[in-house]
Amino acid sequence: MLTFDSIPQARVVRKGGQQFAPPPAPRTRREPSALNSQLRDVVGIAIGMWPLTGVLALAFGLLYMAGMNGAP
Repeated sequence: MLTFDSIPQARVVRKGGQQFAPPPAPRTRREPSALNSQLRDVVGIAIGMWPLTGVLALAFGLLYMAGMNGAP
C-alpha cells in the first residue's frame, strides 16, 4: 500500500539514465496542543506585564511604609 509518511533513504530514483537519491521530504510542523498553547500564552502575558507588577508592588510598599511612619 502506498503511504506518504516518509521516503525511505534507500530508495533510488532513475532519471535520464542517471541514478540519484530523491530530495528529502519537507518537514511539517506539528500543531501545538491546547495545553501547550495556553501555557505559552500565560508565560507571554507574565513576561509582558512584569513592569506593571513591579510598579504595583512598589506603590503598595510605599503605602505600607507611609502608614507605619508614625508607629511606635
